[in-house]
Amino acid sequence: MLRIKSGYGTNTLPLWAVFNLYVIFICTSIPGLAISPIMGDLTKIFPGTSALESQFLTIGPNFAAIPFVFLGGWIGTRFNNNKLTTWTCLFFGLCGVAFFFVHSMIMLIILSFLIGIAAGILSPLSSAFIADLFNGKQRTAQYGYTSATLNLVLMGCVIATGYLAKINWRLPFLIYLLPFVPLFFAKGFGKFIKEPSQLRAADATAKKTTKVHYKFSEQVNMGMLIRYCAYYFFITLVIAAISLYIPFRYTNSSTAGDLTSVLFFGIMASGYTLNFCLRILKNKVAIIAILCIAAGFVLMTLWNNVLIVGLGILIATYFYGIAQPYYYNRLSVASSRIALTLTLAWFASMDSIGNVVAPFIIDGIAKVFHTSTQTHPIVAFRICLWMCVVAAAIVIIRKIYVDIRNHHDDNEGKKEISDTAEKASDAVATVKSTASTATATVKGAQTDK
Repeated sequence: MLRIKSGYGTNTLPLWAVFNLYVIFICTSIPGLAISPIMGDLTKIFPGTSALESQFLTIGPNFAAIPFVFLGGWIGTRFNNNKLTTWTCLFFGLCGVAFFFVHSMIMLIILSFLIGIAAGILSPLSSAFIADLFNGKQRTAQYGYTSATLNLVLMGCVIATGYLAKINWRLPFLIYLLPFVPLFFAKGFGKFIKEPSQLRAADATAKKTTKVHYKFSEQVNMGMLIRYCAYYFFITLVIAAISLYIPFRYTNSSTAGDLTSVLFFGIMASGYTLNFCLRILKNKVAIIAILCIAAGFVLMTLWNNVLIVGLGILIATYFYGIAQPYYYNRLSVASSRIALTLTLAWFASMDSIGNVVAPFIIDGIAKVFHTSTQTHPIVAFRICLWMCVVAAAIVIIRKIYVDIRNHHDDNEGKKEISDTAEKASDAVATVKSTASTATATVKGAQTDK
């Protein structure tokens, strides 16, 4: 049987375990996927559907996921992660079955919220499982591979659900049955997961106590977590603007669809080349990623040619796809395993929040300048460009400040070492002098005798 390197020495993983991990990861992003191809026909399927109801259906899963990402992360620090995943997948799958019996718009909205809740709970768990199963370069690569595979599957599903919707509007809901797959692997998959109870027991034994109390702020580098969350929120917001405003800029559905597919392709391609890029970028990922995203928006803003705009989208999304798994991996190292699900919950929530608030922030900025993204959609891309320029300036200034501080700390450290060496040298000289004096005194005493 084919086995995958884990990065933990010579240990390997069975292919089915990695497949199951990928399925769980994909389940976190499928809410809303089956709705997209029927959005234009909702008024025919459910006569009297209002614009507000359509908006609820669109943002519902992301909106519902936000609080439950945190809840899933919090529960994951205390209870059996494998059982939590199993019950959540069962709930998700049953909601998927219920979609086939929908008879009203309200029921469709409620079910969309419910699967958003399930996806929110699974989100930090799936990322923590990657940290459990893999280590070192293999872990970094797997964060890239899962992201890439997710976008590849989403591309295929978007196409497949579009064709299925032409046959029958309920058929796209087949994608919501995917969460049943992990149920078949649940028992065996649990052997590879580090459960909170096991970690707490091991820590208690090491500290020779019956119970260990954990403080979240002591289990993770909080400064790093806050910086990474702010960075991820920002790049998610500007990338979300591409899919939001491309259909308004290019009203031809095939052109808009092609450019949207470039978005998925860019993120997919970066995932499969993650380790190669990181070897080149080294510790400059934040700066180069934000500069390249800005460069992508330059192409999207200054030219209207579809090929150039597509190239801009490819550049921006490629480097977004580099930054996302890179920071997931960094947080896996910056947090203890007992706090990892909650740490990743904070980070993962930035994706949902960024997607939800993107239109409100961009439209709000447009109104400040007395213009509209609806009548002038290119304004949205200009706003994103200037936001990227400001963000790049902040990242660069911080990098310069950190380098200067580290250089100063290095000099202080070298000075302390030099002072210590000098003091040690003086002490040795004093000892030698004392020893010489003592020797001379002894010899003098012997001569007197």
